[in-house]
Amino acid sequence: MKSLLIATTNAGKLKEFQGLLRGHFQCEPLPAHVVAVVEDGKTYQENVLKKAKGYFELFKRPVLADDSGLELDCLNGAPGIDSAHYGGEKLTWKERWNFLFQELASLGISRPKARFRCVLCYYDGVVPPLFFEATTDGYIAQGPLGTEGFGYDPIFYSSDLGKTLGEATPSEKSLVSHRARAVKKFLDWFQDNVT
Repeated sequence: MKSLLIATTNAGKLKEFQGLLRGHFQCEPLPAHVVAVVEDGKTYQENVLKKAKGYFELFKRPVLADDSGLELDCLNGAPGIDSAHYGGEKLTWKERWNFLFQELASLGISRPKARFRCVLCYYDGVVPPLFFEATTDGYIAQGPLGTEGFGYDPIFYSSDLGKTLGEATPSEKSLVSHRARAVKKFLDWFQDNVT
């Protein structure tokens, strides 16, 4: 089985990738000592390209990099690429949710439409960097529901599942999530072009 370096320091993302790629790749985490590539791009694509190339140069192994975010139309696409730091660098996830709820309350909006977006970049030093993008739609719940997943999952109500991603089992989430859909596009390409 081929080995693939997963370019994330987020334990939740790593676990998801390991589940989504099981049977196709041996997913390797970044070494604990590695200095994280700074994600200072203006777009998801800039961030994933920087991570994929940066970690490939360090380890000379095929890399799959991810950047993703929560987007709300009523906030002009925010939090977007700043989703992990929205409201402040040191906030807990509960504090970050509350910051978002306060913003929505100030606009007088309940149940705003939202989507998760994921952009992946695969780079192996042979083919040019390849990008795979996908979304999943829903809205922001009025409060957190469920304890599954990570990040914004408990406050994101999935239109496909009829529940928050925090209430969804890992197998349910793997059917509809933005990351699952982007990974499927990557696997389809890989199977057609590499294997």
